[in-house]
Amino acid sequence: MFDPLLEIADGHTVRLNATQTLEITSQKQLEELIAKEKETISKDADLRKKYSDLEKLLVKNAQARDFYTYLTNNESLLPGLANLDALKEEILKAYIAARKDLYKDILQKFQAAEKRKREIEEEAGKQRTEWERVIDIFNERFFVPFKLVAKNRIAVILGGEPILSLGFTFVDGTESASVDKTTLMQALSTGEKKALYILNIIFEIEARTKAGQQTLLVVDDIADSFDYKNKYAIIQYLLDTAERPNFRQIILTHNFDFFRTVNSRFVKYSGCLMAEKSASGVTLRPATGIKNVFVNDWKPNFYTEPKKKIACIPFIRNLVEYTRGDADPDFVKLTSLLHWKADSSTITVKELDVIYNKTFGTMNYSADQLKLITDLIAEQAEVCVTAGDGINFENKIVLSIAIRLCAEKFMVAKIADAAFVNRITANQSQTLLSEFTKRFHSEADNIQVLHRVVLMTPENIHLNSFMYEPILDMSDEHLRKLYRDVSNLK
Repeated sequence: MFDPLLEIADGHTVRLNATQTLEITSQKQLEELIAKEKETISKDADLRKKYSDLEKLLVKNAQARDFYTYLTNNESLLPGLANLDALKEEILKAYIAARKDLYKDILQKFQAAEKRKREIEEEAGKQRTEWERVIDIFNERFFVPFKLVAKNRIAVILGGEPILSLGFTFVDGTESASVDKTTLMQALSTGEKKALYILNIIFEIEARTKAGQQTLLVVDDIADSFDYKNKYAIIQYLLDTAERPNFRQIILTHNFDFFRTVNSRFVKYSGCLMAEKSASGVTLRPATGIKNVFVNDWKPNFYTEPKKKIACIPFIRNLVEYTRGDADPDFVKLTSLLHWKADSSTITVKELDVIYNKTFGTMNYSADQLKLITDLIAEQAEVCVTAGDGINFENKIVLSIAIRLCAEKFMVAKIADAAFVNRITANQSQTLLSEFTKRFHSEADNIQVLHRVVLMTPENIHLNSFMYEPILDMSDEHLRKLYRDVSNLK
């Protein structure tokens, strides 16, 4: 061990506190005590082993031996080893004190760098990233219950982080709260989630605009699941994009209202096409019926084109109901041309023309005044069955009316209960089918065909000049087959 260099000056004492207090008053007494302790250590096997192990460590390598020698020559450091952190601090202070000029120089440079860093960050805070412009577009245009914020904008501007981190603030009236994306996504509707997805599309468009990159943008049913406010927001953004010189767009949709709105805002009628799939493939044809097909096509040709005359029946009936009510005799008669009633087989072309003239203030008549409307419908349905492929708008209505009249006529004849049929005031097709199924449950094939009638035809018949999307979205091939099947009911 290390021999302590202790001296006791005259008139002084050393007090040792251990298991008992020992007061030493002379140098000789101190030396005797140290000698005695050394002898005790030498006789203690456990202490000798610990001392031996420590000695081996101290001479294990050159650095340890140098450290041992240094401590031997500087025993005053030994107490400091009890608190290494404090010792390190003292050594660092001593190093800085010995090199004061270098320390002041580096301190000044650090303070200058910190000042410059703050200046750069303040300048960066005034700048806007591409993502922030996109976030502003999104927040301003789309109606969702949250606002987007840029969380790490300065770090991105300075190049410290490559991607902007989005924050979400949930807004409910005057109250708002930050929320993490996972929790937010659980609360959003399908349309709201889709609006958030569009954020990425907007960023891509804005980036390509800035780069002047020629782009063909293909948009496929982008407004699905949107409410009307967001549907119009995306239409307006597509309009803004269409006005940029480097962008061309192909817009695909099954949503007829979206189709019609896009046409009214920025796509000319000549640029609107309808796709039709048949056994021979997919065909693109000039769009028809985008704008009020009843006023623009069928009404002017009511007297001369039989299919368009028949297609007008549900429109005229709607107008009579809106203006005169469903108890009006003309409404009742027109209903007999859409459902099989007791007088359905007796209504003539002249009677339909009279109702038409009364409704629209005209005085024209068709050539075949005495022809029965039900015969006209049956004849034109046969024409539709053999017609070529196409949008065939009025064909679909003619076929739908013919199918339902044929199916109801068949069920009324089979049920053969005039009192029951006369009591039906609404949902006649479904009511007849329920009764037919109850009475003729063994006729599985017939019931299956009749179910298809109830499923496919109502939306194709009860339509008006503003909402006739279902009929456009259905191929008339299905209706042709169904008409043949209904005609063969036995």
